[in-house]
Amino acid sequence: MQPVEELLAAPLQAKIALATLFLALLISVVTDVRSRLILNVVTLPALGIIGICVLWLGGFSLLADAALGVLVCAGPFALMMLRNWMGAGDVKLMALSGAVSGAAAGWPFSLTILLYVAVAGGIQSVVWIAAAKLRGQDRPKYVPYGVSIAAGSIVAFLFGGALL
Repeated sequence: MQPVEELLAAPLQAKIALATLFLALLISVVTDVRSRLILNVVTLPALGIIGICVLWLGGFSLLADAALGVLVCAGPFALMMLRNWMGAGDVKLMALSGAVSGAAAGWPFSLTILLYVAVAGGIQSVVWIAAAKLRGQDRPKYVPYGVSIAAGSIVAFLFGGALL
């Protein structure tokens, strides 16, 4: 079965969790591009809704899978945040993707999300640098990584599967 078909056939709780993730990604792209912020008022309630859906769907064992997904996706971003290379909002947004991907298909799919987000980030950075050069401006000091998190996560959920 294709990933899109699997999403359509998923239980209601999974659909709610995925819709919550996609809505949080969409809102966060807008706020990150406009104001360089990924808001707690978006990410924290989304994490709560996703956690409830995961618990409702599969109990504590599925919640443990979601937590491992959070660790795989958000862990590297948390380390980058400690070096001031990444914001805390980016970490929380990756935690959302990790929770849903970990619950959906385990930590290997969370690793796939991480890879897709990294590739999207590289592409976005090159595009932003090229756009600045074309406009005769200096290299940008900030790239709203929420865009890459959203792009990589959505592509992985719609078209990708676990790489391992």
